[in-house]
Amino acid sequence: MMKKTICSMLCLLLATTVFSQELTQVIRGQIVDATSKAPLPFATIIVTSLEAPLGIVADDQGNFRLEGVPVGRQNVKVTLMGYEPVMVNNLMLNSAKELVLTIPLKESITQMEEVVIRASEGNGKTLNEMVSVSGQSFTVEQTERLAVFDDPARVVASFAGVTTGNLDDNGVVIRGNAPKGVLWRLEGVEIPNPNHFGGLGSFGGGAISALSGLMLGDSDFLTGAFPAEYGNAMSGVFDMQFRNGNNETAEHAVQLGTLGLDISSEGPFSKNSNASYLFNYRYSTLALIKPILPEDNGIPTYQDLSFKINVPTQKAGVFSIWGLGLIDGIDSRANTDTTEWISEYDSYSDLGTFRTGILGVTHNYSFSNKTFLKTSIVASQEYKRYEEERYDFQLDAFPTADLSIKNNKWTASTVLQHKFNASHFNRTGVIVNQLHYNSSLAFSPEFKDPLYTYLDEESTINTYQFFTQSQFDLSSRLKLNVGIHSQYVNFNDELTFEPRASLSYQLSPNRSIGFAYGKHSKLEPLPLYFSEIEENGVVTQPNTSLPLSKSHHYVFSYDWNINEKISLSIEPYYQRLYDIPVIPDSSYSAINIDAQWLYEDKLEGTGTGENMGVDITLSRSLDQGFYYMFTGSVFDSKYKGGDGIERNTRYNRGFVVNAIYGKEWVVGKSKNKVLGLSGRLNFLGGKYTTPLDTEESMDNKEVIYDESKIYTVKQDPSYRLDISFYWKINKRRHTGTWKLQLLNALGSKDDYGYLYNYQTQRLEKDDAQIIIPSLAYKIEF
Repeated sequence: MMKKTICSMLCLLLATTVFSQELTQVIRGQIVDATSKAPLPFATIIVTSLEAPLGIVADDQGNFRLEGVPVGRQNVKVTLMGYEPVMVNNLMLNSAKELVLTIPLKESITQMEEVVIRASEGNGKTLNEMVSVSGQSFTVEQTERLAVFDDPARVVASFAGVTTGNLDDNGVVIRGNAPKGVLWRLEGVEIPNPNHFGGLGSFGGGAISALSGLMLGDSDFLTGAFPAEYGNAMSGVFDMQFRNGNNETAEHAVQLGTLGLDISSEGPFSKNSNASYLFNYRYSTLALIKPILPEDNGIPTYQDLSFKINVPTQKAGVFSIWGLGLIDGIDSRANTDTTEWISEYDSYSDLGTFRTGILGVTHNYSFSNKTFLKTSIVASQEYKRYEEERYDFQLDAFPTADLSIKNNKWTASTVLQHKFNASHFNRTGVIVNQLHYNSSLAFSPEFKDPLYTYLDEESTINTYQFFTQSQFDLSSRLKLNVGIHSQYVNFNDELTFEPRASLSYQLSPNRSIGFAYGKHSKLEPLPLYFSEIEENGVVTQPNTSLPLSKSHHYVFSYDWNINEKISLSIEPYYQRLYDIPVIPDSSYSAINIDAQWLYEDKLEGTGTGENMGVDITLSRSLDQGFYYMFTGSVFDSKYKGGDGIERNTRYNRGFVVNAIYGKEWVVGKSKNKVLGLSGRLNFLGGKYTTPLDTEESMDNKEVIYDESKIYTVKQDPSYRLDISFYWKINKRRHTGTWKLQLLNALGSKDDYGYLYNYQTQRLEKDDAQIIIPSLAYKIEF
């Protein structure tokens, strides 16, 4: 009996011990040279966040594998003789997914201080080492922790110098520039706008990103004075990367929430190959429930698919095939009971289908430990079909808009990077774009007028870009980046030369200053150039000879790492814009274009503009369970139209302040649960608007603005609070995460101007109080 009792107690003790064992996971990856991308052998990798540090030495191909690492947040340190040491902080390790890292090291010219290449709040140094100022990295984990609906554009809306419009659009205004000035890059190549319903609310923005956080790796966001490799951009750059799938273990994820159903999978193709796949498919929840709702529900629908196949070879380099596709639909019907109409919005019906597809093939090849070549061929298509009609009070329908756009584009890009020595490397590239442009745009000049075709164009547009840039470490403290970008456009026969340069100096181990200059150019939306204008019975396209819009951008920077966790950044800037399309003797300027499809005037490229201000960021990286970031910008944005009079731009809000705070609690006997809370408070100055022409509006029973006083009325400042809760549970074979996000938790109103109320027969403010909740559950296994 005693033996049985002792045996039972031992079994119980063993079971209790096994149950209470800490959950662990694998951290593995490869150490590579930052310039040549060649593997670096025998680097030392240490998990420094453990009480008893865990370490390993990489093999002769730079590969490393750390097993038995406890789940939770971990810090990894990498050292190698002759290279700058690197810390990778705040890595979230889950029980369901291995953490696979590719860590670049930069060859040092002298022994330098430790460099942090990744921080928890996106205030870390950019992945692109050519960026010295006005650049920040943002992580996939930020899109999961913050109330941003898995959307990179909404993440960067918290960065200094960035403002957004209304809640229903993610277009970003950077230092007073319209969202159309943003360059979207994926896998190093320019791509079409990757947002659902892109271009409806703003060119360069949309309702929500089609790029899932389950696909993206860490990426860069730039706000000015870009290095020479970035062309066709005036305001900002999203430089994003898909991560590679796990090439050893199959891993999957399913997420169901109010925004959509996501299904993701990754893994090796076979046990004998290093090739891997990764894909994510999303279908909107609204589309799932649409069939059970009334037929005229008018709910927009969307779905998207993204993937990457990565195939390393022994001698021929690494091949990858990647792509993104999205489909959106709108079917909104007018209210047939005219007695219920409040404004003219109730009298409209619209039907639209929008599709974007991108397919790319990329080849990476290291000739040696000094030279690296990246070549990409990308095909993309944008298709937009939109019809709109308006009813009168007798319910007679009159077409008001008919848009048909089909753009097919081929892009070939090749970039060669060579390291001459530890203090000098060069990156040179050529980018060729061929766009088959096919667009037909018809609008009704006035209500009940027949449709008039303003654009019916089918042509081939070729652009050629060349760049070369070098980085020189002039000393252990002084770094110089210098280069030039050139762009040629065939339809206006213009060739640009755009010098770029930046200089940074390390005042002390924790303080640095910098300066950057860049000349930049950007194509305006294509309907602006190809619109047809009739004069004396003759139809012409006078705007095809317009020059590209251009700017000079100057940025100073001061960075202070106050301690290991807290940093301060201050960036004064000045941007001078010129060659902007304007209407002669008018206040009109393309600087203020938000989402304009109709052009019926002859333009000239004589407009100018100025943006100036100061961006400030104070941030604390995640440590001891909490983090924060405060950003503030004070700026002024002016322009001159065709009449030469200086005015405020539509984006001149004057100031914007963001405050982000987040807290995490690790709970559970096995420390396998994480409870997180984060919030963002946004406070920004009111935008300038155009006053009403009250008399004309009342006479016509519709809103008419006094264009002679454009952008002279300053609105009140506005605010918004976004909140996110998350609850993560790690189990042996899976990780489950609940997320509750609330956008505009305090119910502040979005301003859309004015409307004429048919019920009260008055002019009223057109504002909307929109609160968007999102509840989702994700399981990874």
